[in-house]
Amino acid sequence: MLTPRCLVVGEALVDVVDGLPHAGGSPMNMAVGLARLGLDTRLLTRIGDDEFGRMLEDHLVREGVALTAASLRVGGRTSRATAVIGDDGAAVYDFDIEWTLSESDAIAEAAEADLIHVGSIGAALEPGAGAVQAMLATVPSGTLRTYDPNIRPALLGPRADAAVRVEAIMAASHVVKLSDEDADWLYPGRSVEDVLAHVLALGARMAVVTRGGAGCVTAIAGAGEPVARGASPVTVVDTIGAGDAFMSGLVYGIVSGGLVAALTADVFAPDADVLRALERAADTALASAAVAVSRTGAAPPHLHELEQSSVL
Repeated sequence: MLTPRCLVVGEALVDVVDGLPHAGGSPMNMAVGLARLGLDTRLLTRIGDDEFGRMLEDHLVREGVALTAASLRVGGRTSRATAVIGDDGAAVYDFDIEWTLSESDAIAEAAEADLIHVGSIGAALEPGAGAVQAMLATVPSGTLRTYDPNIRPALLGPRADAAVRVEAIMAASHVVKLSDEDADWLYPGRSVEDVLAHVLALGARMAVVTRGGAGCVTAIAGAGEPVARGASPVTVVDTIGAGDAFMSGLVYGIVSGGLVAALTADVFAPDADVLRALERAADTALASAAVAVSRTGAAPPHLHELEQSSVL
């Protein structure tokens, strides 16, 4: 499948950085990243018809992402997050967000997709999170499902309760990506290798933990020990959207590597060629993130930038 129909489900919001509004939200950044890499992408989210909502609509149009009709709430307000950038370039957020989603809308959109990505607040914050789980329960087995928890502790309540919700989506996903901060919050005191093994045991076929400038660690079901992959040296401007750029690069690597059928097969039994292709997909993800952190804001690469990256 060369041009799968991609559906991204989750929050779109306005990031306020140094007093200036910017289009943001992990799932929306993911949708933009996929579109920039040439994939046919739709976004199911929730935005109002206020000034910020119109800003997000315009941004998605410019980036070639189709916004589903069900995403716009007439008379509603658009969620926002205020970001403070530290000396190390990392962002800390203060959220003003609500997340609702119609279960019937989600199921209808999912039925038209070949690849579904869910993530972040939209997969964990009620009442919309329940609709996301119901949607995943209806998806055909051949539809690739990817998940990035992108944990926001301030919005999730008690860790134990949040972990139950997160793990339900991990169990319904073929590919799961966590940051090292996600892993530490969900599973305090456990090693990266232990976390990856746990995610695979829940049902994922591929699990990844990113480690910022140290690269990532990948694990594939039935393939032995996890593999650490180093990131290329890059001058970091800021890390806004870095994890999203990694995830969009990973999905692009999976699609361009012809791996969708292997990852969604009823029985996952990767041969040497599939394992090498999955390794290349992880390298593509690292290259995508490296481009993103080298410039300001959530700025995933376009395809020509990724192809020109020295990492590939």
